[in-house]
Order: sequence, then C-alpha cells, then structure tokens
Amino acid sequence: MGIPKVFLGIFCIRLVYNFWFGFIFGGVVRSFVFTLGFHEDHVVRRLHMHNALSEDVVVLFTVGPVVPAVRRAFEGVRGYALRTGLGEPRLVEVPLDPPNAIYVIMSILKDLPRPLIIDISGGMRVLGVLILISLLLIGWEGVDIYLQPEGGDVREVHIPRELFEFMRNPLSDSELEIIKVVSNSPGVTIEDLARIMGRSEKTIRNSIVRLKKLLVVQKGRYAGLYPTKWVKVITNLIPKHEEDLETT
Repeated sequence: MGIPKVFLGIFCIRLVYNFWFGFIFGGVVRSFVFTLGFHEDHVVRRLHMHNALSEDVVVLFTVGPVVPAVRRAFEGVRGYALRTGLGEPRLVEVPLDPPNAIYVIMSILKDLPRPLIIDISGGMRVLGVLILISLLLIGWEGVDIYLQPEGGDVREVHIPRELFEFMRNPLSDSELEIIKVVSNSPGVTIEDLARIMGRSEKTIRNSIVRLKKLLVVQKGRYAGLYPTKWVKVITNLIPKHEEDLETT
C-alpha cells in the first residue's frame, strides 16, 4: 500500500522548509528535552512551534520502568518525527531515587548541544524538579524552560535563557543605576540617562544593549526606555508604574 498523498505532501514541504530554515539560521543544532508521561501532545506542540529541524536532538525523560501507556506516547512522538523528517527521538528511563536520577539526567544533559529547549509539562512532576536541579548543577547557559499548567485557561509559563545570564555575569553598579533610573522614570531616553548619570551616550548605549538582552529593559514609544516585568526578579526593584498600582 502506497504512502497517502497528503502525508507525502507534508513530508516534502517539511523538508524544503527545514532546508531553508537551516540555511538562513546557520544550521545551529538545538536540543529539545521533554518529560514524558501518558500523553505526547506537549511534545508535538513544542516541536511544531519551534520548527524543529532534522539535525535537532530530541530527548525524552520518563520514570522507569516504562509502562505501556508511556511507550505508546513515545511511539506517537516517533511517528511525528518520521512524518516531519526529524531524527530518531531518544527515550531515557530515570529511577525514582534522587541521587541516581540526577546523575542519569546530568550525564545526558551535559553532552547535549545547546541551546536547550526544555518542556517539563508531561509526566510526573518530580521529573521536572529533578531536571531543574540537574541544570542548577551543570549550568543554565542557553536554556529555555517551558511549562504548560493543567487547565486550558492557564497561560504557558516560559523562563527565558536570558534570565539566567546575570547568574554568570552579575549586573554592574552602573547597570543597576541605569535600571533604577529607568524603573523610576519609564520612557526616559538615552540622552536623558547620559545627562542624569554624567556619562557619555556611547557608554549608556553599550550598557542598554546588554540590559535588553537580559530582558530587563525594553524600548517603547518615542525611543524611550521602559522596565520589563523581569526587573523585580533580578534586582528587587519594583517599577514605578507597578508601585502606583499597588498603592491604588
């Protein structure tokens, strides 16, 4: 029996897309890491949303021993990978013994190409915790973490890789001063910052480039600078507009 034309068409379109996507973005190999339970929906959704390519690595962690329902979910992932031209996904059994579990997870994660796109929406919750502990031990560089809470009304949680950058390279006193001014005066311009802080515009611009990468400062209307919601996480500073909301 031949391959249905619709599947053949999807496969061909995917191959062409993968070729051009890889060509444009320089062929950076990514690693997709998942926790897997009885359902594979979150895996397929993540791979599709991030346009997974044939050279990307797919690893799924599950609590061992693997039960039939988990095996079926994994076969669902394999089927999706086959239809879309992805590589063979890898299923890793993790023991429910924290030291050994963390050792197994670390031994896998440390050798994976980065960036890591990690989705801990499936399987036992303890798996997600063990993966986070493992990352804490081997390093957060180039890691994006996703979690889709149960219930359709709850938005997806995304912890971006930029948030962990300041753990490796802490903010300088000058950068903290810039963030404080921007938080207290949303919409302030680079020219205003240079005047307030007594520094050159070039120096301020260089600092803003890093702060934007760290997701604590963003550009808004009229080239003004505004704090993001991550400011209070990294610096304990509460932006003025949020302070106003708390006092009303």
